[in-house]
Amino acid sequence: MGVLMLFSISIMKYPLKRLWLLVFMSSIFFSGVFLFVLVSEWLSPYPVYFSSPFPTDSISGNLLLLIFSIFFNNMVLSAFTFVTLPGFAFFLLPSAVLVYRACVWGFSLSRLPTWLLLMAMPTIVLEGLGYCFAASAGTIVGFSWIKPKWIYDTQTPNRIEAVKKALKECLTNYFFVAIFLFLAAIIEAVTLMIV
Repeated sequence: MGVLMLFSISIMKYPLKRLWLLVFMSSIFFSGVFLFVLVSEWLSPYPVYFSSPFPTDSISGNLLLLIFSIFFNNMVLSAFTFVTLPGFAFFLLPSAVLVYRACVWGFSLSRLPTWLLLMAMPTIVLEGLGYCFAASAGTIVGFSWIKPKWIYDTQTPNRIEAVKKALKECLTNYFFVAIFLFLAAIIEAVTLMIV
């Protein structure tokens, strides 16, 4: 029991230290989704209904396969490749990707009927939080090699040590990314099976 408690305290240490960055990423993303829903409603007041872009016909009978494929798509393709990896090169790119993603989600969500939007809301929140954690991980690694003192004060003046610390912190963030995206995949799969 004590080992589990120490593990959970060490896991929570990093996100609490970077809470300002997570709040910033979340505010960019969720306010962007809301803003783009409003803009889309203003530009096109007539709703256009469409079906899910996710191919559920071939795996509609197997809930576990659907959960795994949604989780793999969100974790590897979306969170890591599209959100975190650009941050390794330049620290502002994860924020730009979140704005782009908020634009796409906002325009897509404005076309849904209200009952379907309400069914998708838990998935939107959990998936959005996962992407915000992924974006903060990429931003931290990007900051660490450009200017280590911005992210670690004077603790690690060496760039190589700062990048190593940032990669460890990135792994801790990805623990939370995996939790949020797995929960979102379960809810999304069940929602797709119901609808």
